Amino acid sequence: MSTVTDGHSDAAEPAFTLGPYSPATRAGNLVFTSAQSGVDPATNEVPPGGFEAECRQAFANLSRTLKAAGAELAEVVKMTVLYTDLSYLPVINEIFTETFPDTPPARTAAVVRLAGNRRIAIDAIAATS
Repeated sequence: MSTVTDGHSDAAEPAFTLGPYSPATRAGNLVFTSAQSGVDPATNEVPPGGFEAECRQAFANLSRTLKAAGAELAEVVKMTVLYTDLSYLPVINEIFTETFPDTPPARTAAVVRLAGNRRIAIDAIAATS
């Protein structure tokens, strides 16, 4: 089981990061995640199945990172979604709506260039009770 100490998550799973930073940090009742990509932590690869599979994996990675820090997707109040092609927005919106059917969090979305073959990265702020 992962823990949060000194405000930083020491989660080994799915703490997939590309650099020397914490996958999640807690400040009081707020949990801040680093961007989670659509890389499968079991294989260290983008899953087969195109952008939709990669996007679903990014949301799954975000969920696991939040849980490791003591939060849930339902507690997310703000998300940032970075993606590499504007044509991906309908898929992102579909999965976002599935994930947050009743009370979606505030969201910023932007087309950017990401490292490697990654096409999406998502970070979040959650307010825990």
